[in-house]
Amino acid sequence: MFTLTAVIEGQRHTDTPSAFVFPGGESQVTVPAAWQARADAASEFRIHALLKSADDVMQLLMLTDALRRLNPAAPVHLDMPYVPYARQDRVCNPGEALGAAVFCKLINDQQYATVTVVEPHSDVTPALLQRVRVIDAAAFLKNALANPAFANGVTLMAPDAGARKRVQALAKKLGVADVRYAEKVRDPQTGRITETRVPDDIPAQPVLVVDDICDGGRTFLELANALRDKTRQPLYLYVTHGLFSKGLAELNARYAGIYTAYDWTASEGVGAPILVNDANAPLPANTIKAASAPALANPAN
Repeated sequence: MFTLTAVIEGQRHTDTPSAFVFPGGESQVTVPAAWQARADAASEFRIHALLKSADDVMQLLMLTDALRRLNPAAPVHLDMPYVPYARQDRVCNPGEALGAAVFCKLINDQQYATVTVVEPHSDVTPALLQRVRVIDAAAFLKNALANPAFANGVTLMAPDAGARKRVQALAKKLGVADVRYAEKVRDPQTGRITETRVPDDIPAQPVLVVDDICDGGRTFLELANALRDKTRQPLYLYVTHGLFSKGLAELNARYAGIYTAYDWTASEGVGAPILVNDANAPLPANTIKAASAPALANPAN
């Protein structure tokens, strides 16, 4: 899904390009006709891209090309909340590619003026992307914590070691005192979780599990089971990127509420996740920062 913004004579104009796929599988995009007539007056373009598939990635590249053909002098900025392949940030088995490096090179080759991403999976993605700005989850999580269920306290729970540093930083920024950490073990060949542990005692207050992505949801289902050995308090889940590729039924059976900034399912009604991202409200300036991730040694390896 794409949204275009152009600054023309100091005014922002927003529209949606058309995109389609030929029977043979190739994509094509078209910039709105009204924009084509005024593109040479634009001082900049901004593409907001929620990339859910390989077709979306190709259409982003073609949309970038189309804008530059209309006005080669106008800088193009990319807002890409979810970074595809960010979870492939290491080579786990011999013969595999480093997916994050491949994808980030593709984006870097487009020479965007800035690339803004939201809550990337690890420090690897900001280290690989050029001219990148990172938005953390603080504004979204703050909206979730406004739920009256957390008025008398809440324990933030990191589901694994990878989320520990992220949750610690968010707790400090938002003034949440109680943070706990789970541990999980995966089979490196299959990615399957073989064990989930919650080593510490849990305070007598609601628990909000916090992570960047929910895909199939197995991590959070196993964690909910492990938490039930530690507490009878209600469990809640916050994820920035709600892919929910296996649906929401099992998650809703274990969690009293699910919060997300980006809901890929576009669910509505009972059982739908609670959106904590007001697309019409600008994010606080202090949530956007230039990435300062450590440089990678041989990132292409």
